[in-house]
Amino acid sequence: MRRLLKYGVLAGLAAATLTAPAGAQDKASLRLNWQLLGFHAPFYYGVEKGYYKDAGIELSVSEGRGGAATAQAVGAGSDAFGLVDAGTVIVSAAKGIPIKSVMSLMNSGVFAVVARKESGITKAKDLEGKTIAVTAGDALTQLFPAVVTFNKLDESKIKFVNVDAASKVIAVLEKRADATLGSIDAQSFVMEAKGVPASVLSYDDLGVKLVGFSIVVNDQTAASKPDLVKRFVKATRKSFEEALKNPDAAVAAAVKVKPELDPKVVRQQMDVSLAKLESANTAGKPLGVGAVADWDNTLNLLKTYQKLETTKTGSDFFTNAYAE
Repeated sequence: MRRLLKYGVLAGLAAATLTAPAGAQDKASLRLNWQLLGFHAPFYYGVEKGYYKDAGIELSVSEGRGGAATAQAVGAGSDAFGLVDAGTVIVSAAKGIPIKSVMSLMNSGVFAVVARKESGITKAKDLEGKTIAVTAGDALTQLFPAVVTFNKLDESKIKFVNVDAASKVIAVLEKRADATLGSIDAQSFVMEAKGVPASVLSYDDLGVKLVGFSIVVNDQTAASKPDLVKRFVKATRKSFEEALKNPDAAVAAAVKVKPELDPKVVRQQMDVSLAKLESANTAGKPLGVGAVADWDNTLNLLKTYQKLETTKTGSDFFTNAYAE
């Protein structure tokens, strides 16, 4: 009788196992670098299509307040994953925040000089004799001397107007400045929505080549949950690959989350930012794989122009272990 009861219990457990859900989902949060822009749409598309769920992840995506704030949140363990530009990853990690890039999602930079089209700024030399709205102390402004150096400009012929970050576009719209420092996927669309045609010169095109956005995790997460990180990277790759195939669907997924967004603008933002996924050094490699040369170059620019002090090399700040 005891044997029958024992086997009966085991059979019941087996039956329960066969009829139970495939497995519990790992809950994880992703903190973006900023408010929702086109480059973020693939993450929402991946959630909507179930790519993260298929990888065993119940993912929540939240907007950010800047790369530095996202780096701090991931470093403190408030979020499992973060979207942070490589320059901020390096500066944050060098200052002791325990984070590392596990996916070089955008291997070309998004920093740019954004101008009123009527200003005639179409190449680096055109910046001489012009006024640029900047925010003192930010990475864009600190790295602008590299633009000057690489393009042999006379900086004394360029006038700078210091304003807070939120007022830079306004300064250009009000013609207090001919251009501002921003990104390829933001300020120009704001200006054109106001009826002011814009032109964009990316730092990348001006010779200042930086790694763009990457996925970061806390060092402890990487050590204790490597499988979660690997599954997240895999699902993110699929989300971006499918967004490239179905861009309007990816945009629609983002707009569902934030209906006040203009789908046309989100699509334009996404198109220009997804064109930056590869660098010359990562062409043909799987999406998310970074190049040591690109990270070394970004680090050297930070050491030269932002006076960053570290004995580490570029490869200390990122890994391809999960993306390859």
